[in-house]
Amino acid sequence: MPGLAVVVALGVAGQVVARALRVPSVLVLLALGLLAGPVLGLVDPDELLGDALFPLVSLAVGLLLFEESLKLDRARLRGGARRPVALLVTLGAVLTGLGATAIAWLVLDLPLSHAGVIGAILIVSGPTVVGPLLQVIRPKQPLESVLAFEGIFIDPIGAAVALTVANVALHAESAHLGSTMISGVLTGTVAAAAYVALIRWTPVPRATEVALAFATALGTYAVAESIHEEGGLFATTVLGLVLANQRWADIEPLHEFGSHIGLLLIGSLFILLAARIELGALAAYALPTLVIVALLVLVLRPLVAAAATAGSVLTLRERAMVGWMAPRGIVAASTASVFALRFEDAGEPFEALVPVVFGVVLLTAVVYGLTGPLVARLLGVRSPAPEVLDPDGVPVTR
Repeated sequence: MPGLAVVVALGVAGQVVARALRVPSVLVLLALGLLAGPVLGLVDPDELLGDALFPLVSLAVGLLLFEESLKLDRARLRGGARRPVALLVTLGAVLTGLGATAIAWLVLDLPLSHAGVIGAILIVSGPTVVGPLLQVIRPKQPLESVLAFEGIFIDPIGAAVALTVANVALHAESAHLGSTMISGVLTGTVAAAAYVALIRWTPVPRATEVALAFATALGTYAVAESIHEEGGLFATTVLGLVLANQRWADIEPLHEFGSHIGLLLIGSLFILLAARIELGALAAYALPTLVIVALLVLVLRPLVAAAATAGSVLTLRERAMVGWMAPRGIVAASTASVFALRFEDAGEPFEALVPVVFGVVLLTAVVYGLTGPLVARLLGVRSPAPEVLDPDGVPVTR
């Protein structure tokens, strides 16, 4: 119990501190997790949860993907932001995955299948890290919408791609992968239809809709996993995607899921995962991780952004800013840890996966967090600072 209490307390405290400081929560959570785990020895995830660690982490990632997929409403993209966002999360995702795979293969000298897993995971970015950065950078419209919606949409898309690549690397059986995907998609679709039917045609109290969605996501994950191992992440992603784009039931209350349940999940999950990292492994892969981050930031992202935003309403300066904003966050770290556990369980340890991905998460957050406001100011794409008034309504000089 003390161990679990420490995990939850640090997970929530880290996010509160991060929001107060207006920095990406991954920075604070990673520091707290490393401090609580390998540095002070307060939390040992394997001893704390034993054999339940892998299924609980996988389940938590599934719930996070459900929460992220609820934001994938195609109607939310309007005006000039629609085209660049659509290209960033399709063409951009493909180019990022292929480019990151090539970088990991060259730098780490990995088998192509393993490099592909790292490349696929590094597709994701995420609102939990992009959002705080945008609050500090304050880009103008439509640039702000493009960056915000890319962060929202890319997480479940990238995670689904990563899950697919990991399945191929682990099983190398297209039949297994195909049946896993099909069962997951069908389970998620059926569950979404059942939830909509309950909300639309039965007297479910509105105050219980979030709890019902949480229970539905848990049940969906469990059913999909019982049909095909590793199908749960596909199922919860599809569940959220279908609910986000149907028009028969109002799902607005479900967005509370992220602000309450998601807050606990993200914090606790990241503390557990960071506490499990070996400092020696981080140090051993520090140099290659620096090289990977340099290539991702200075070469791959600018090229991807240039290709995905060509011919859009964005100006050349705004397109350059898109090329300087691709941090990685919670979902990248979480999926890397889940896949590392799966490789271990399959008897194929993937030692580079966790330290490299966590290193990329940390370094990209630092790079973009420190340089983002400066680059936006130099490019002239920042919005004016909001005017601050004193109690008498007079502007305050700052």
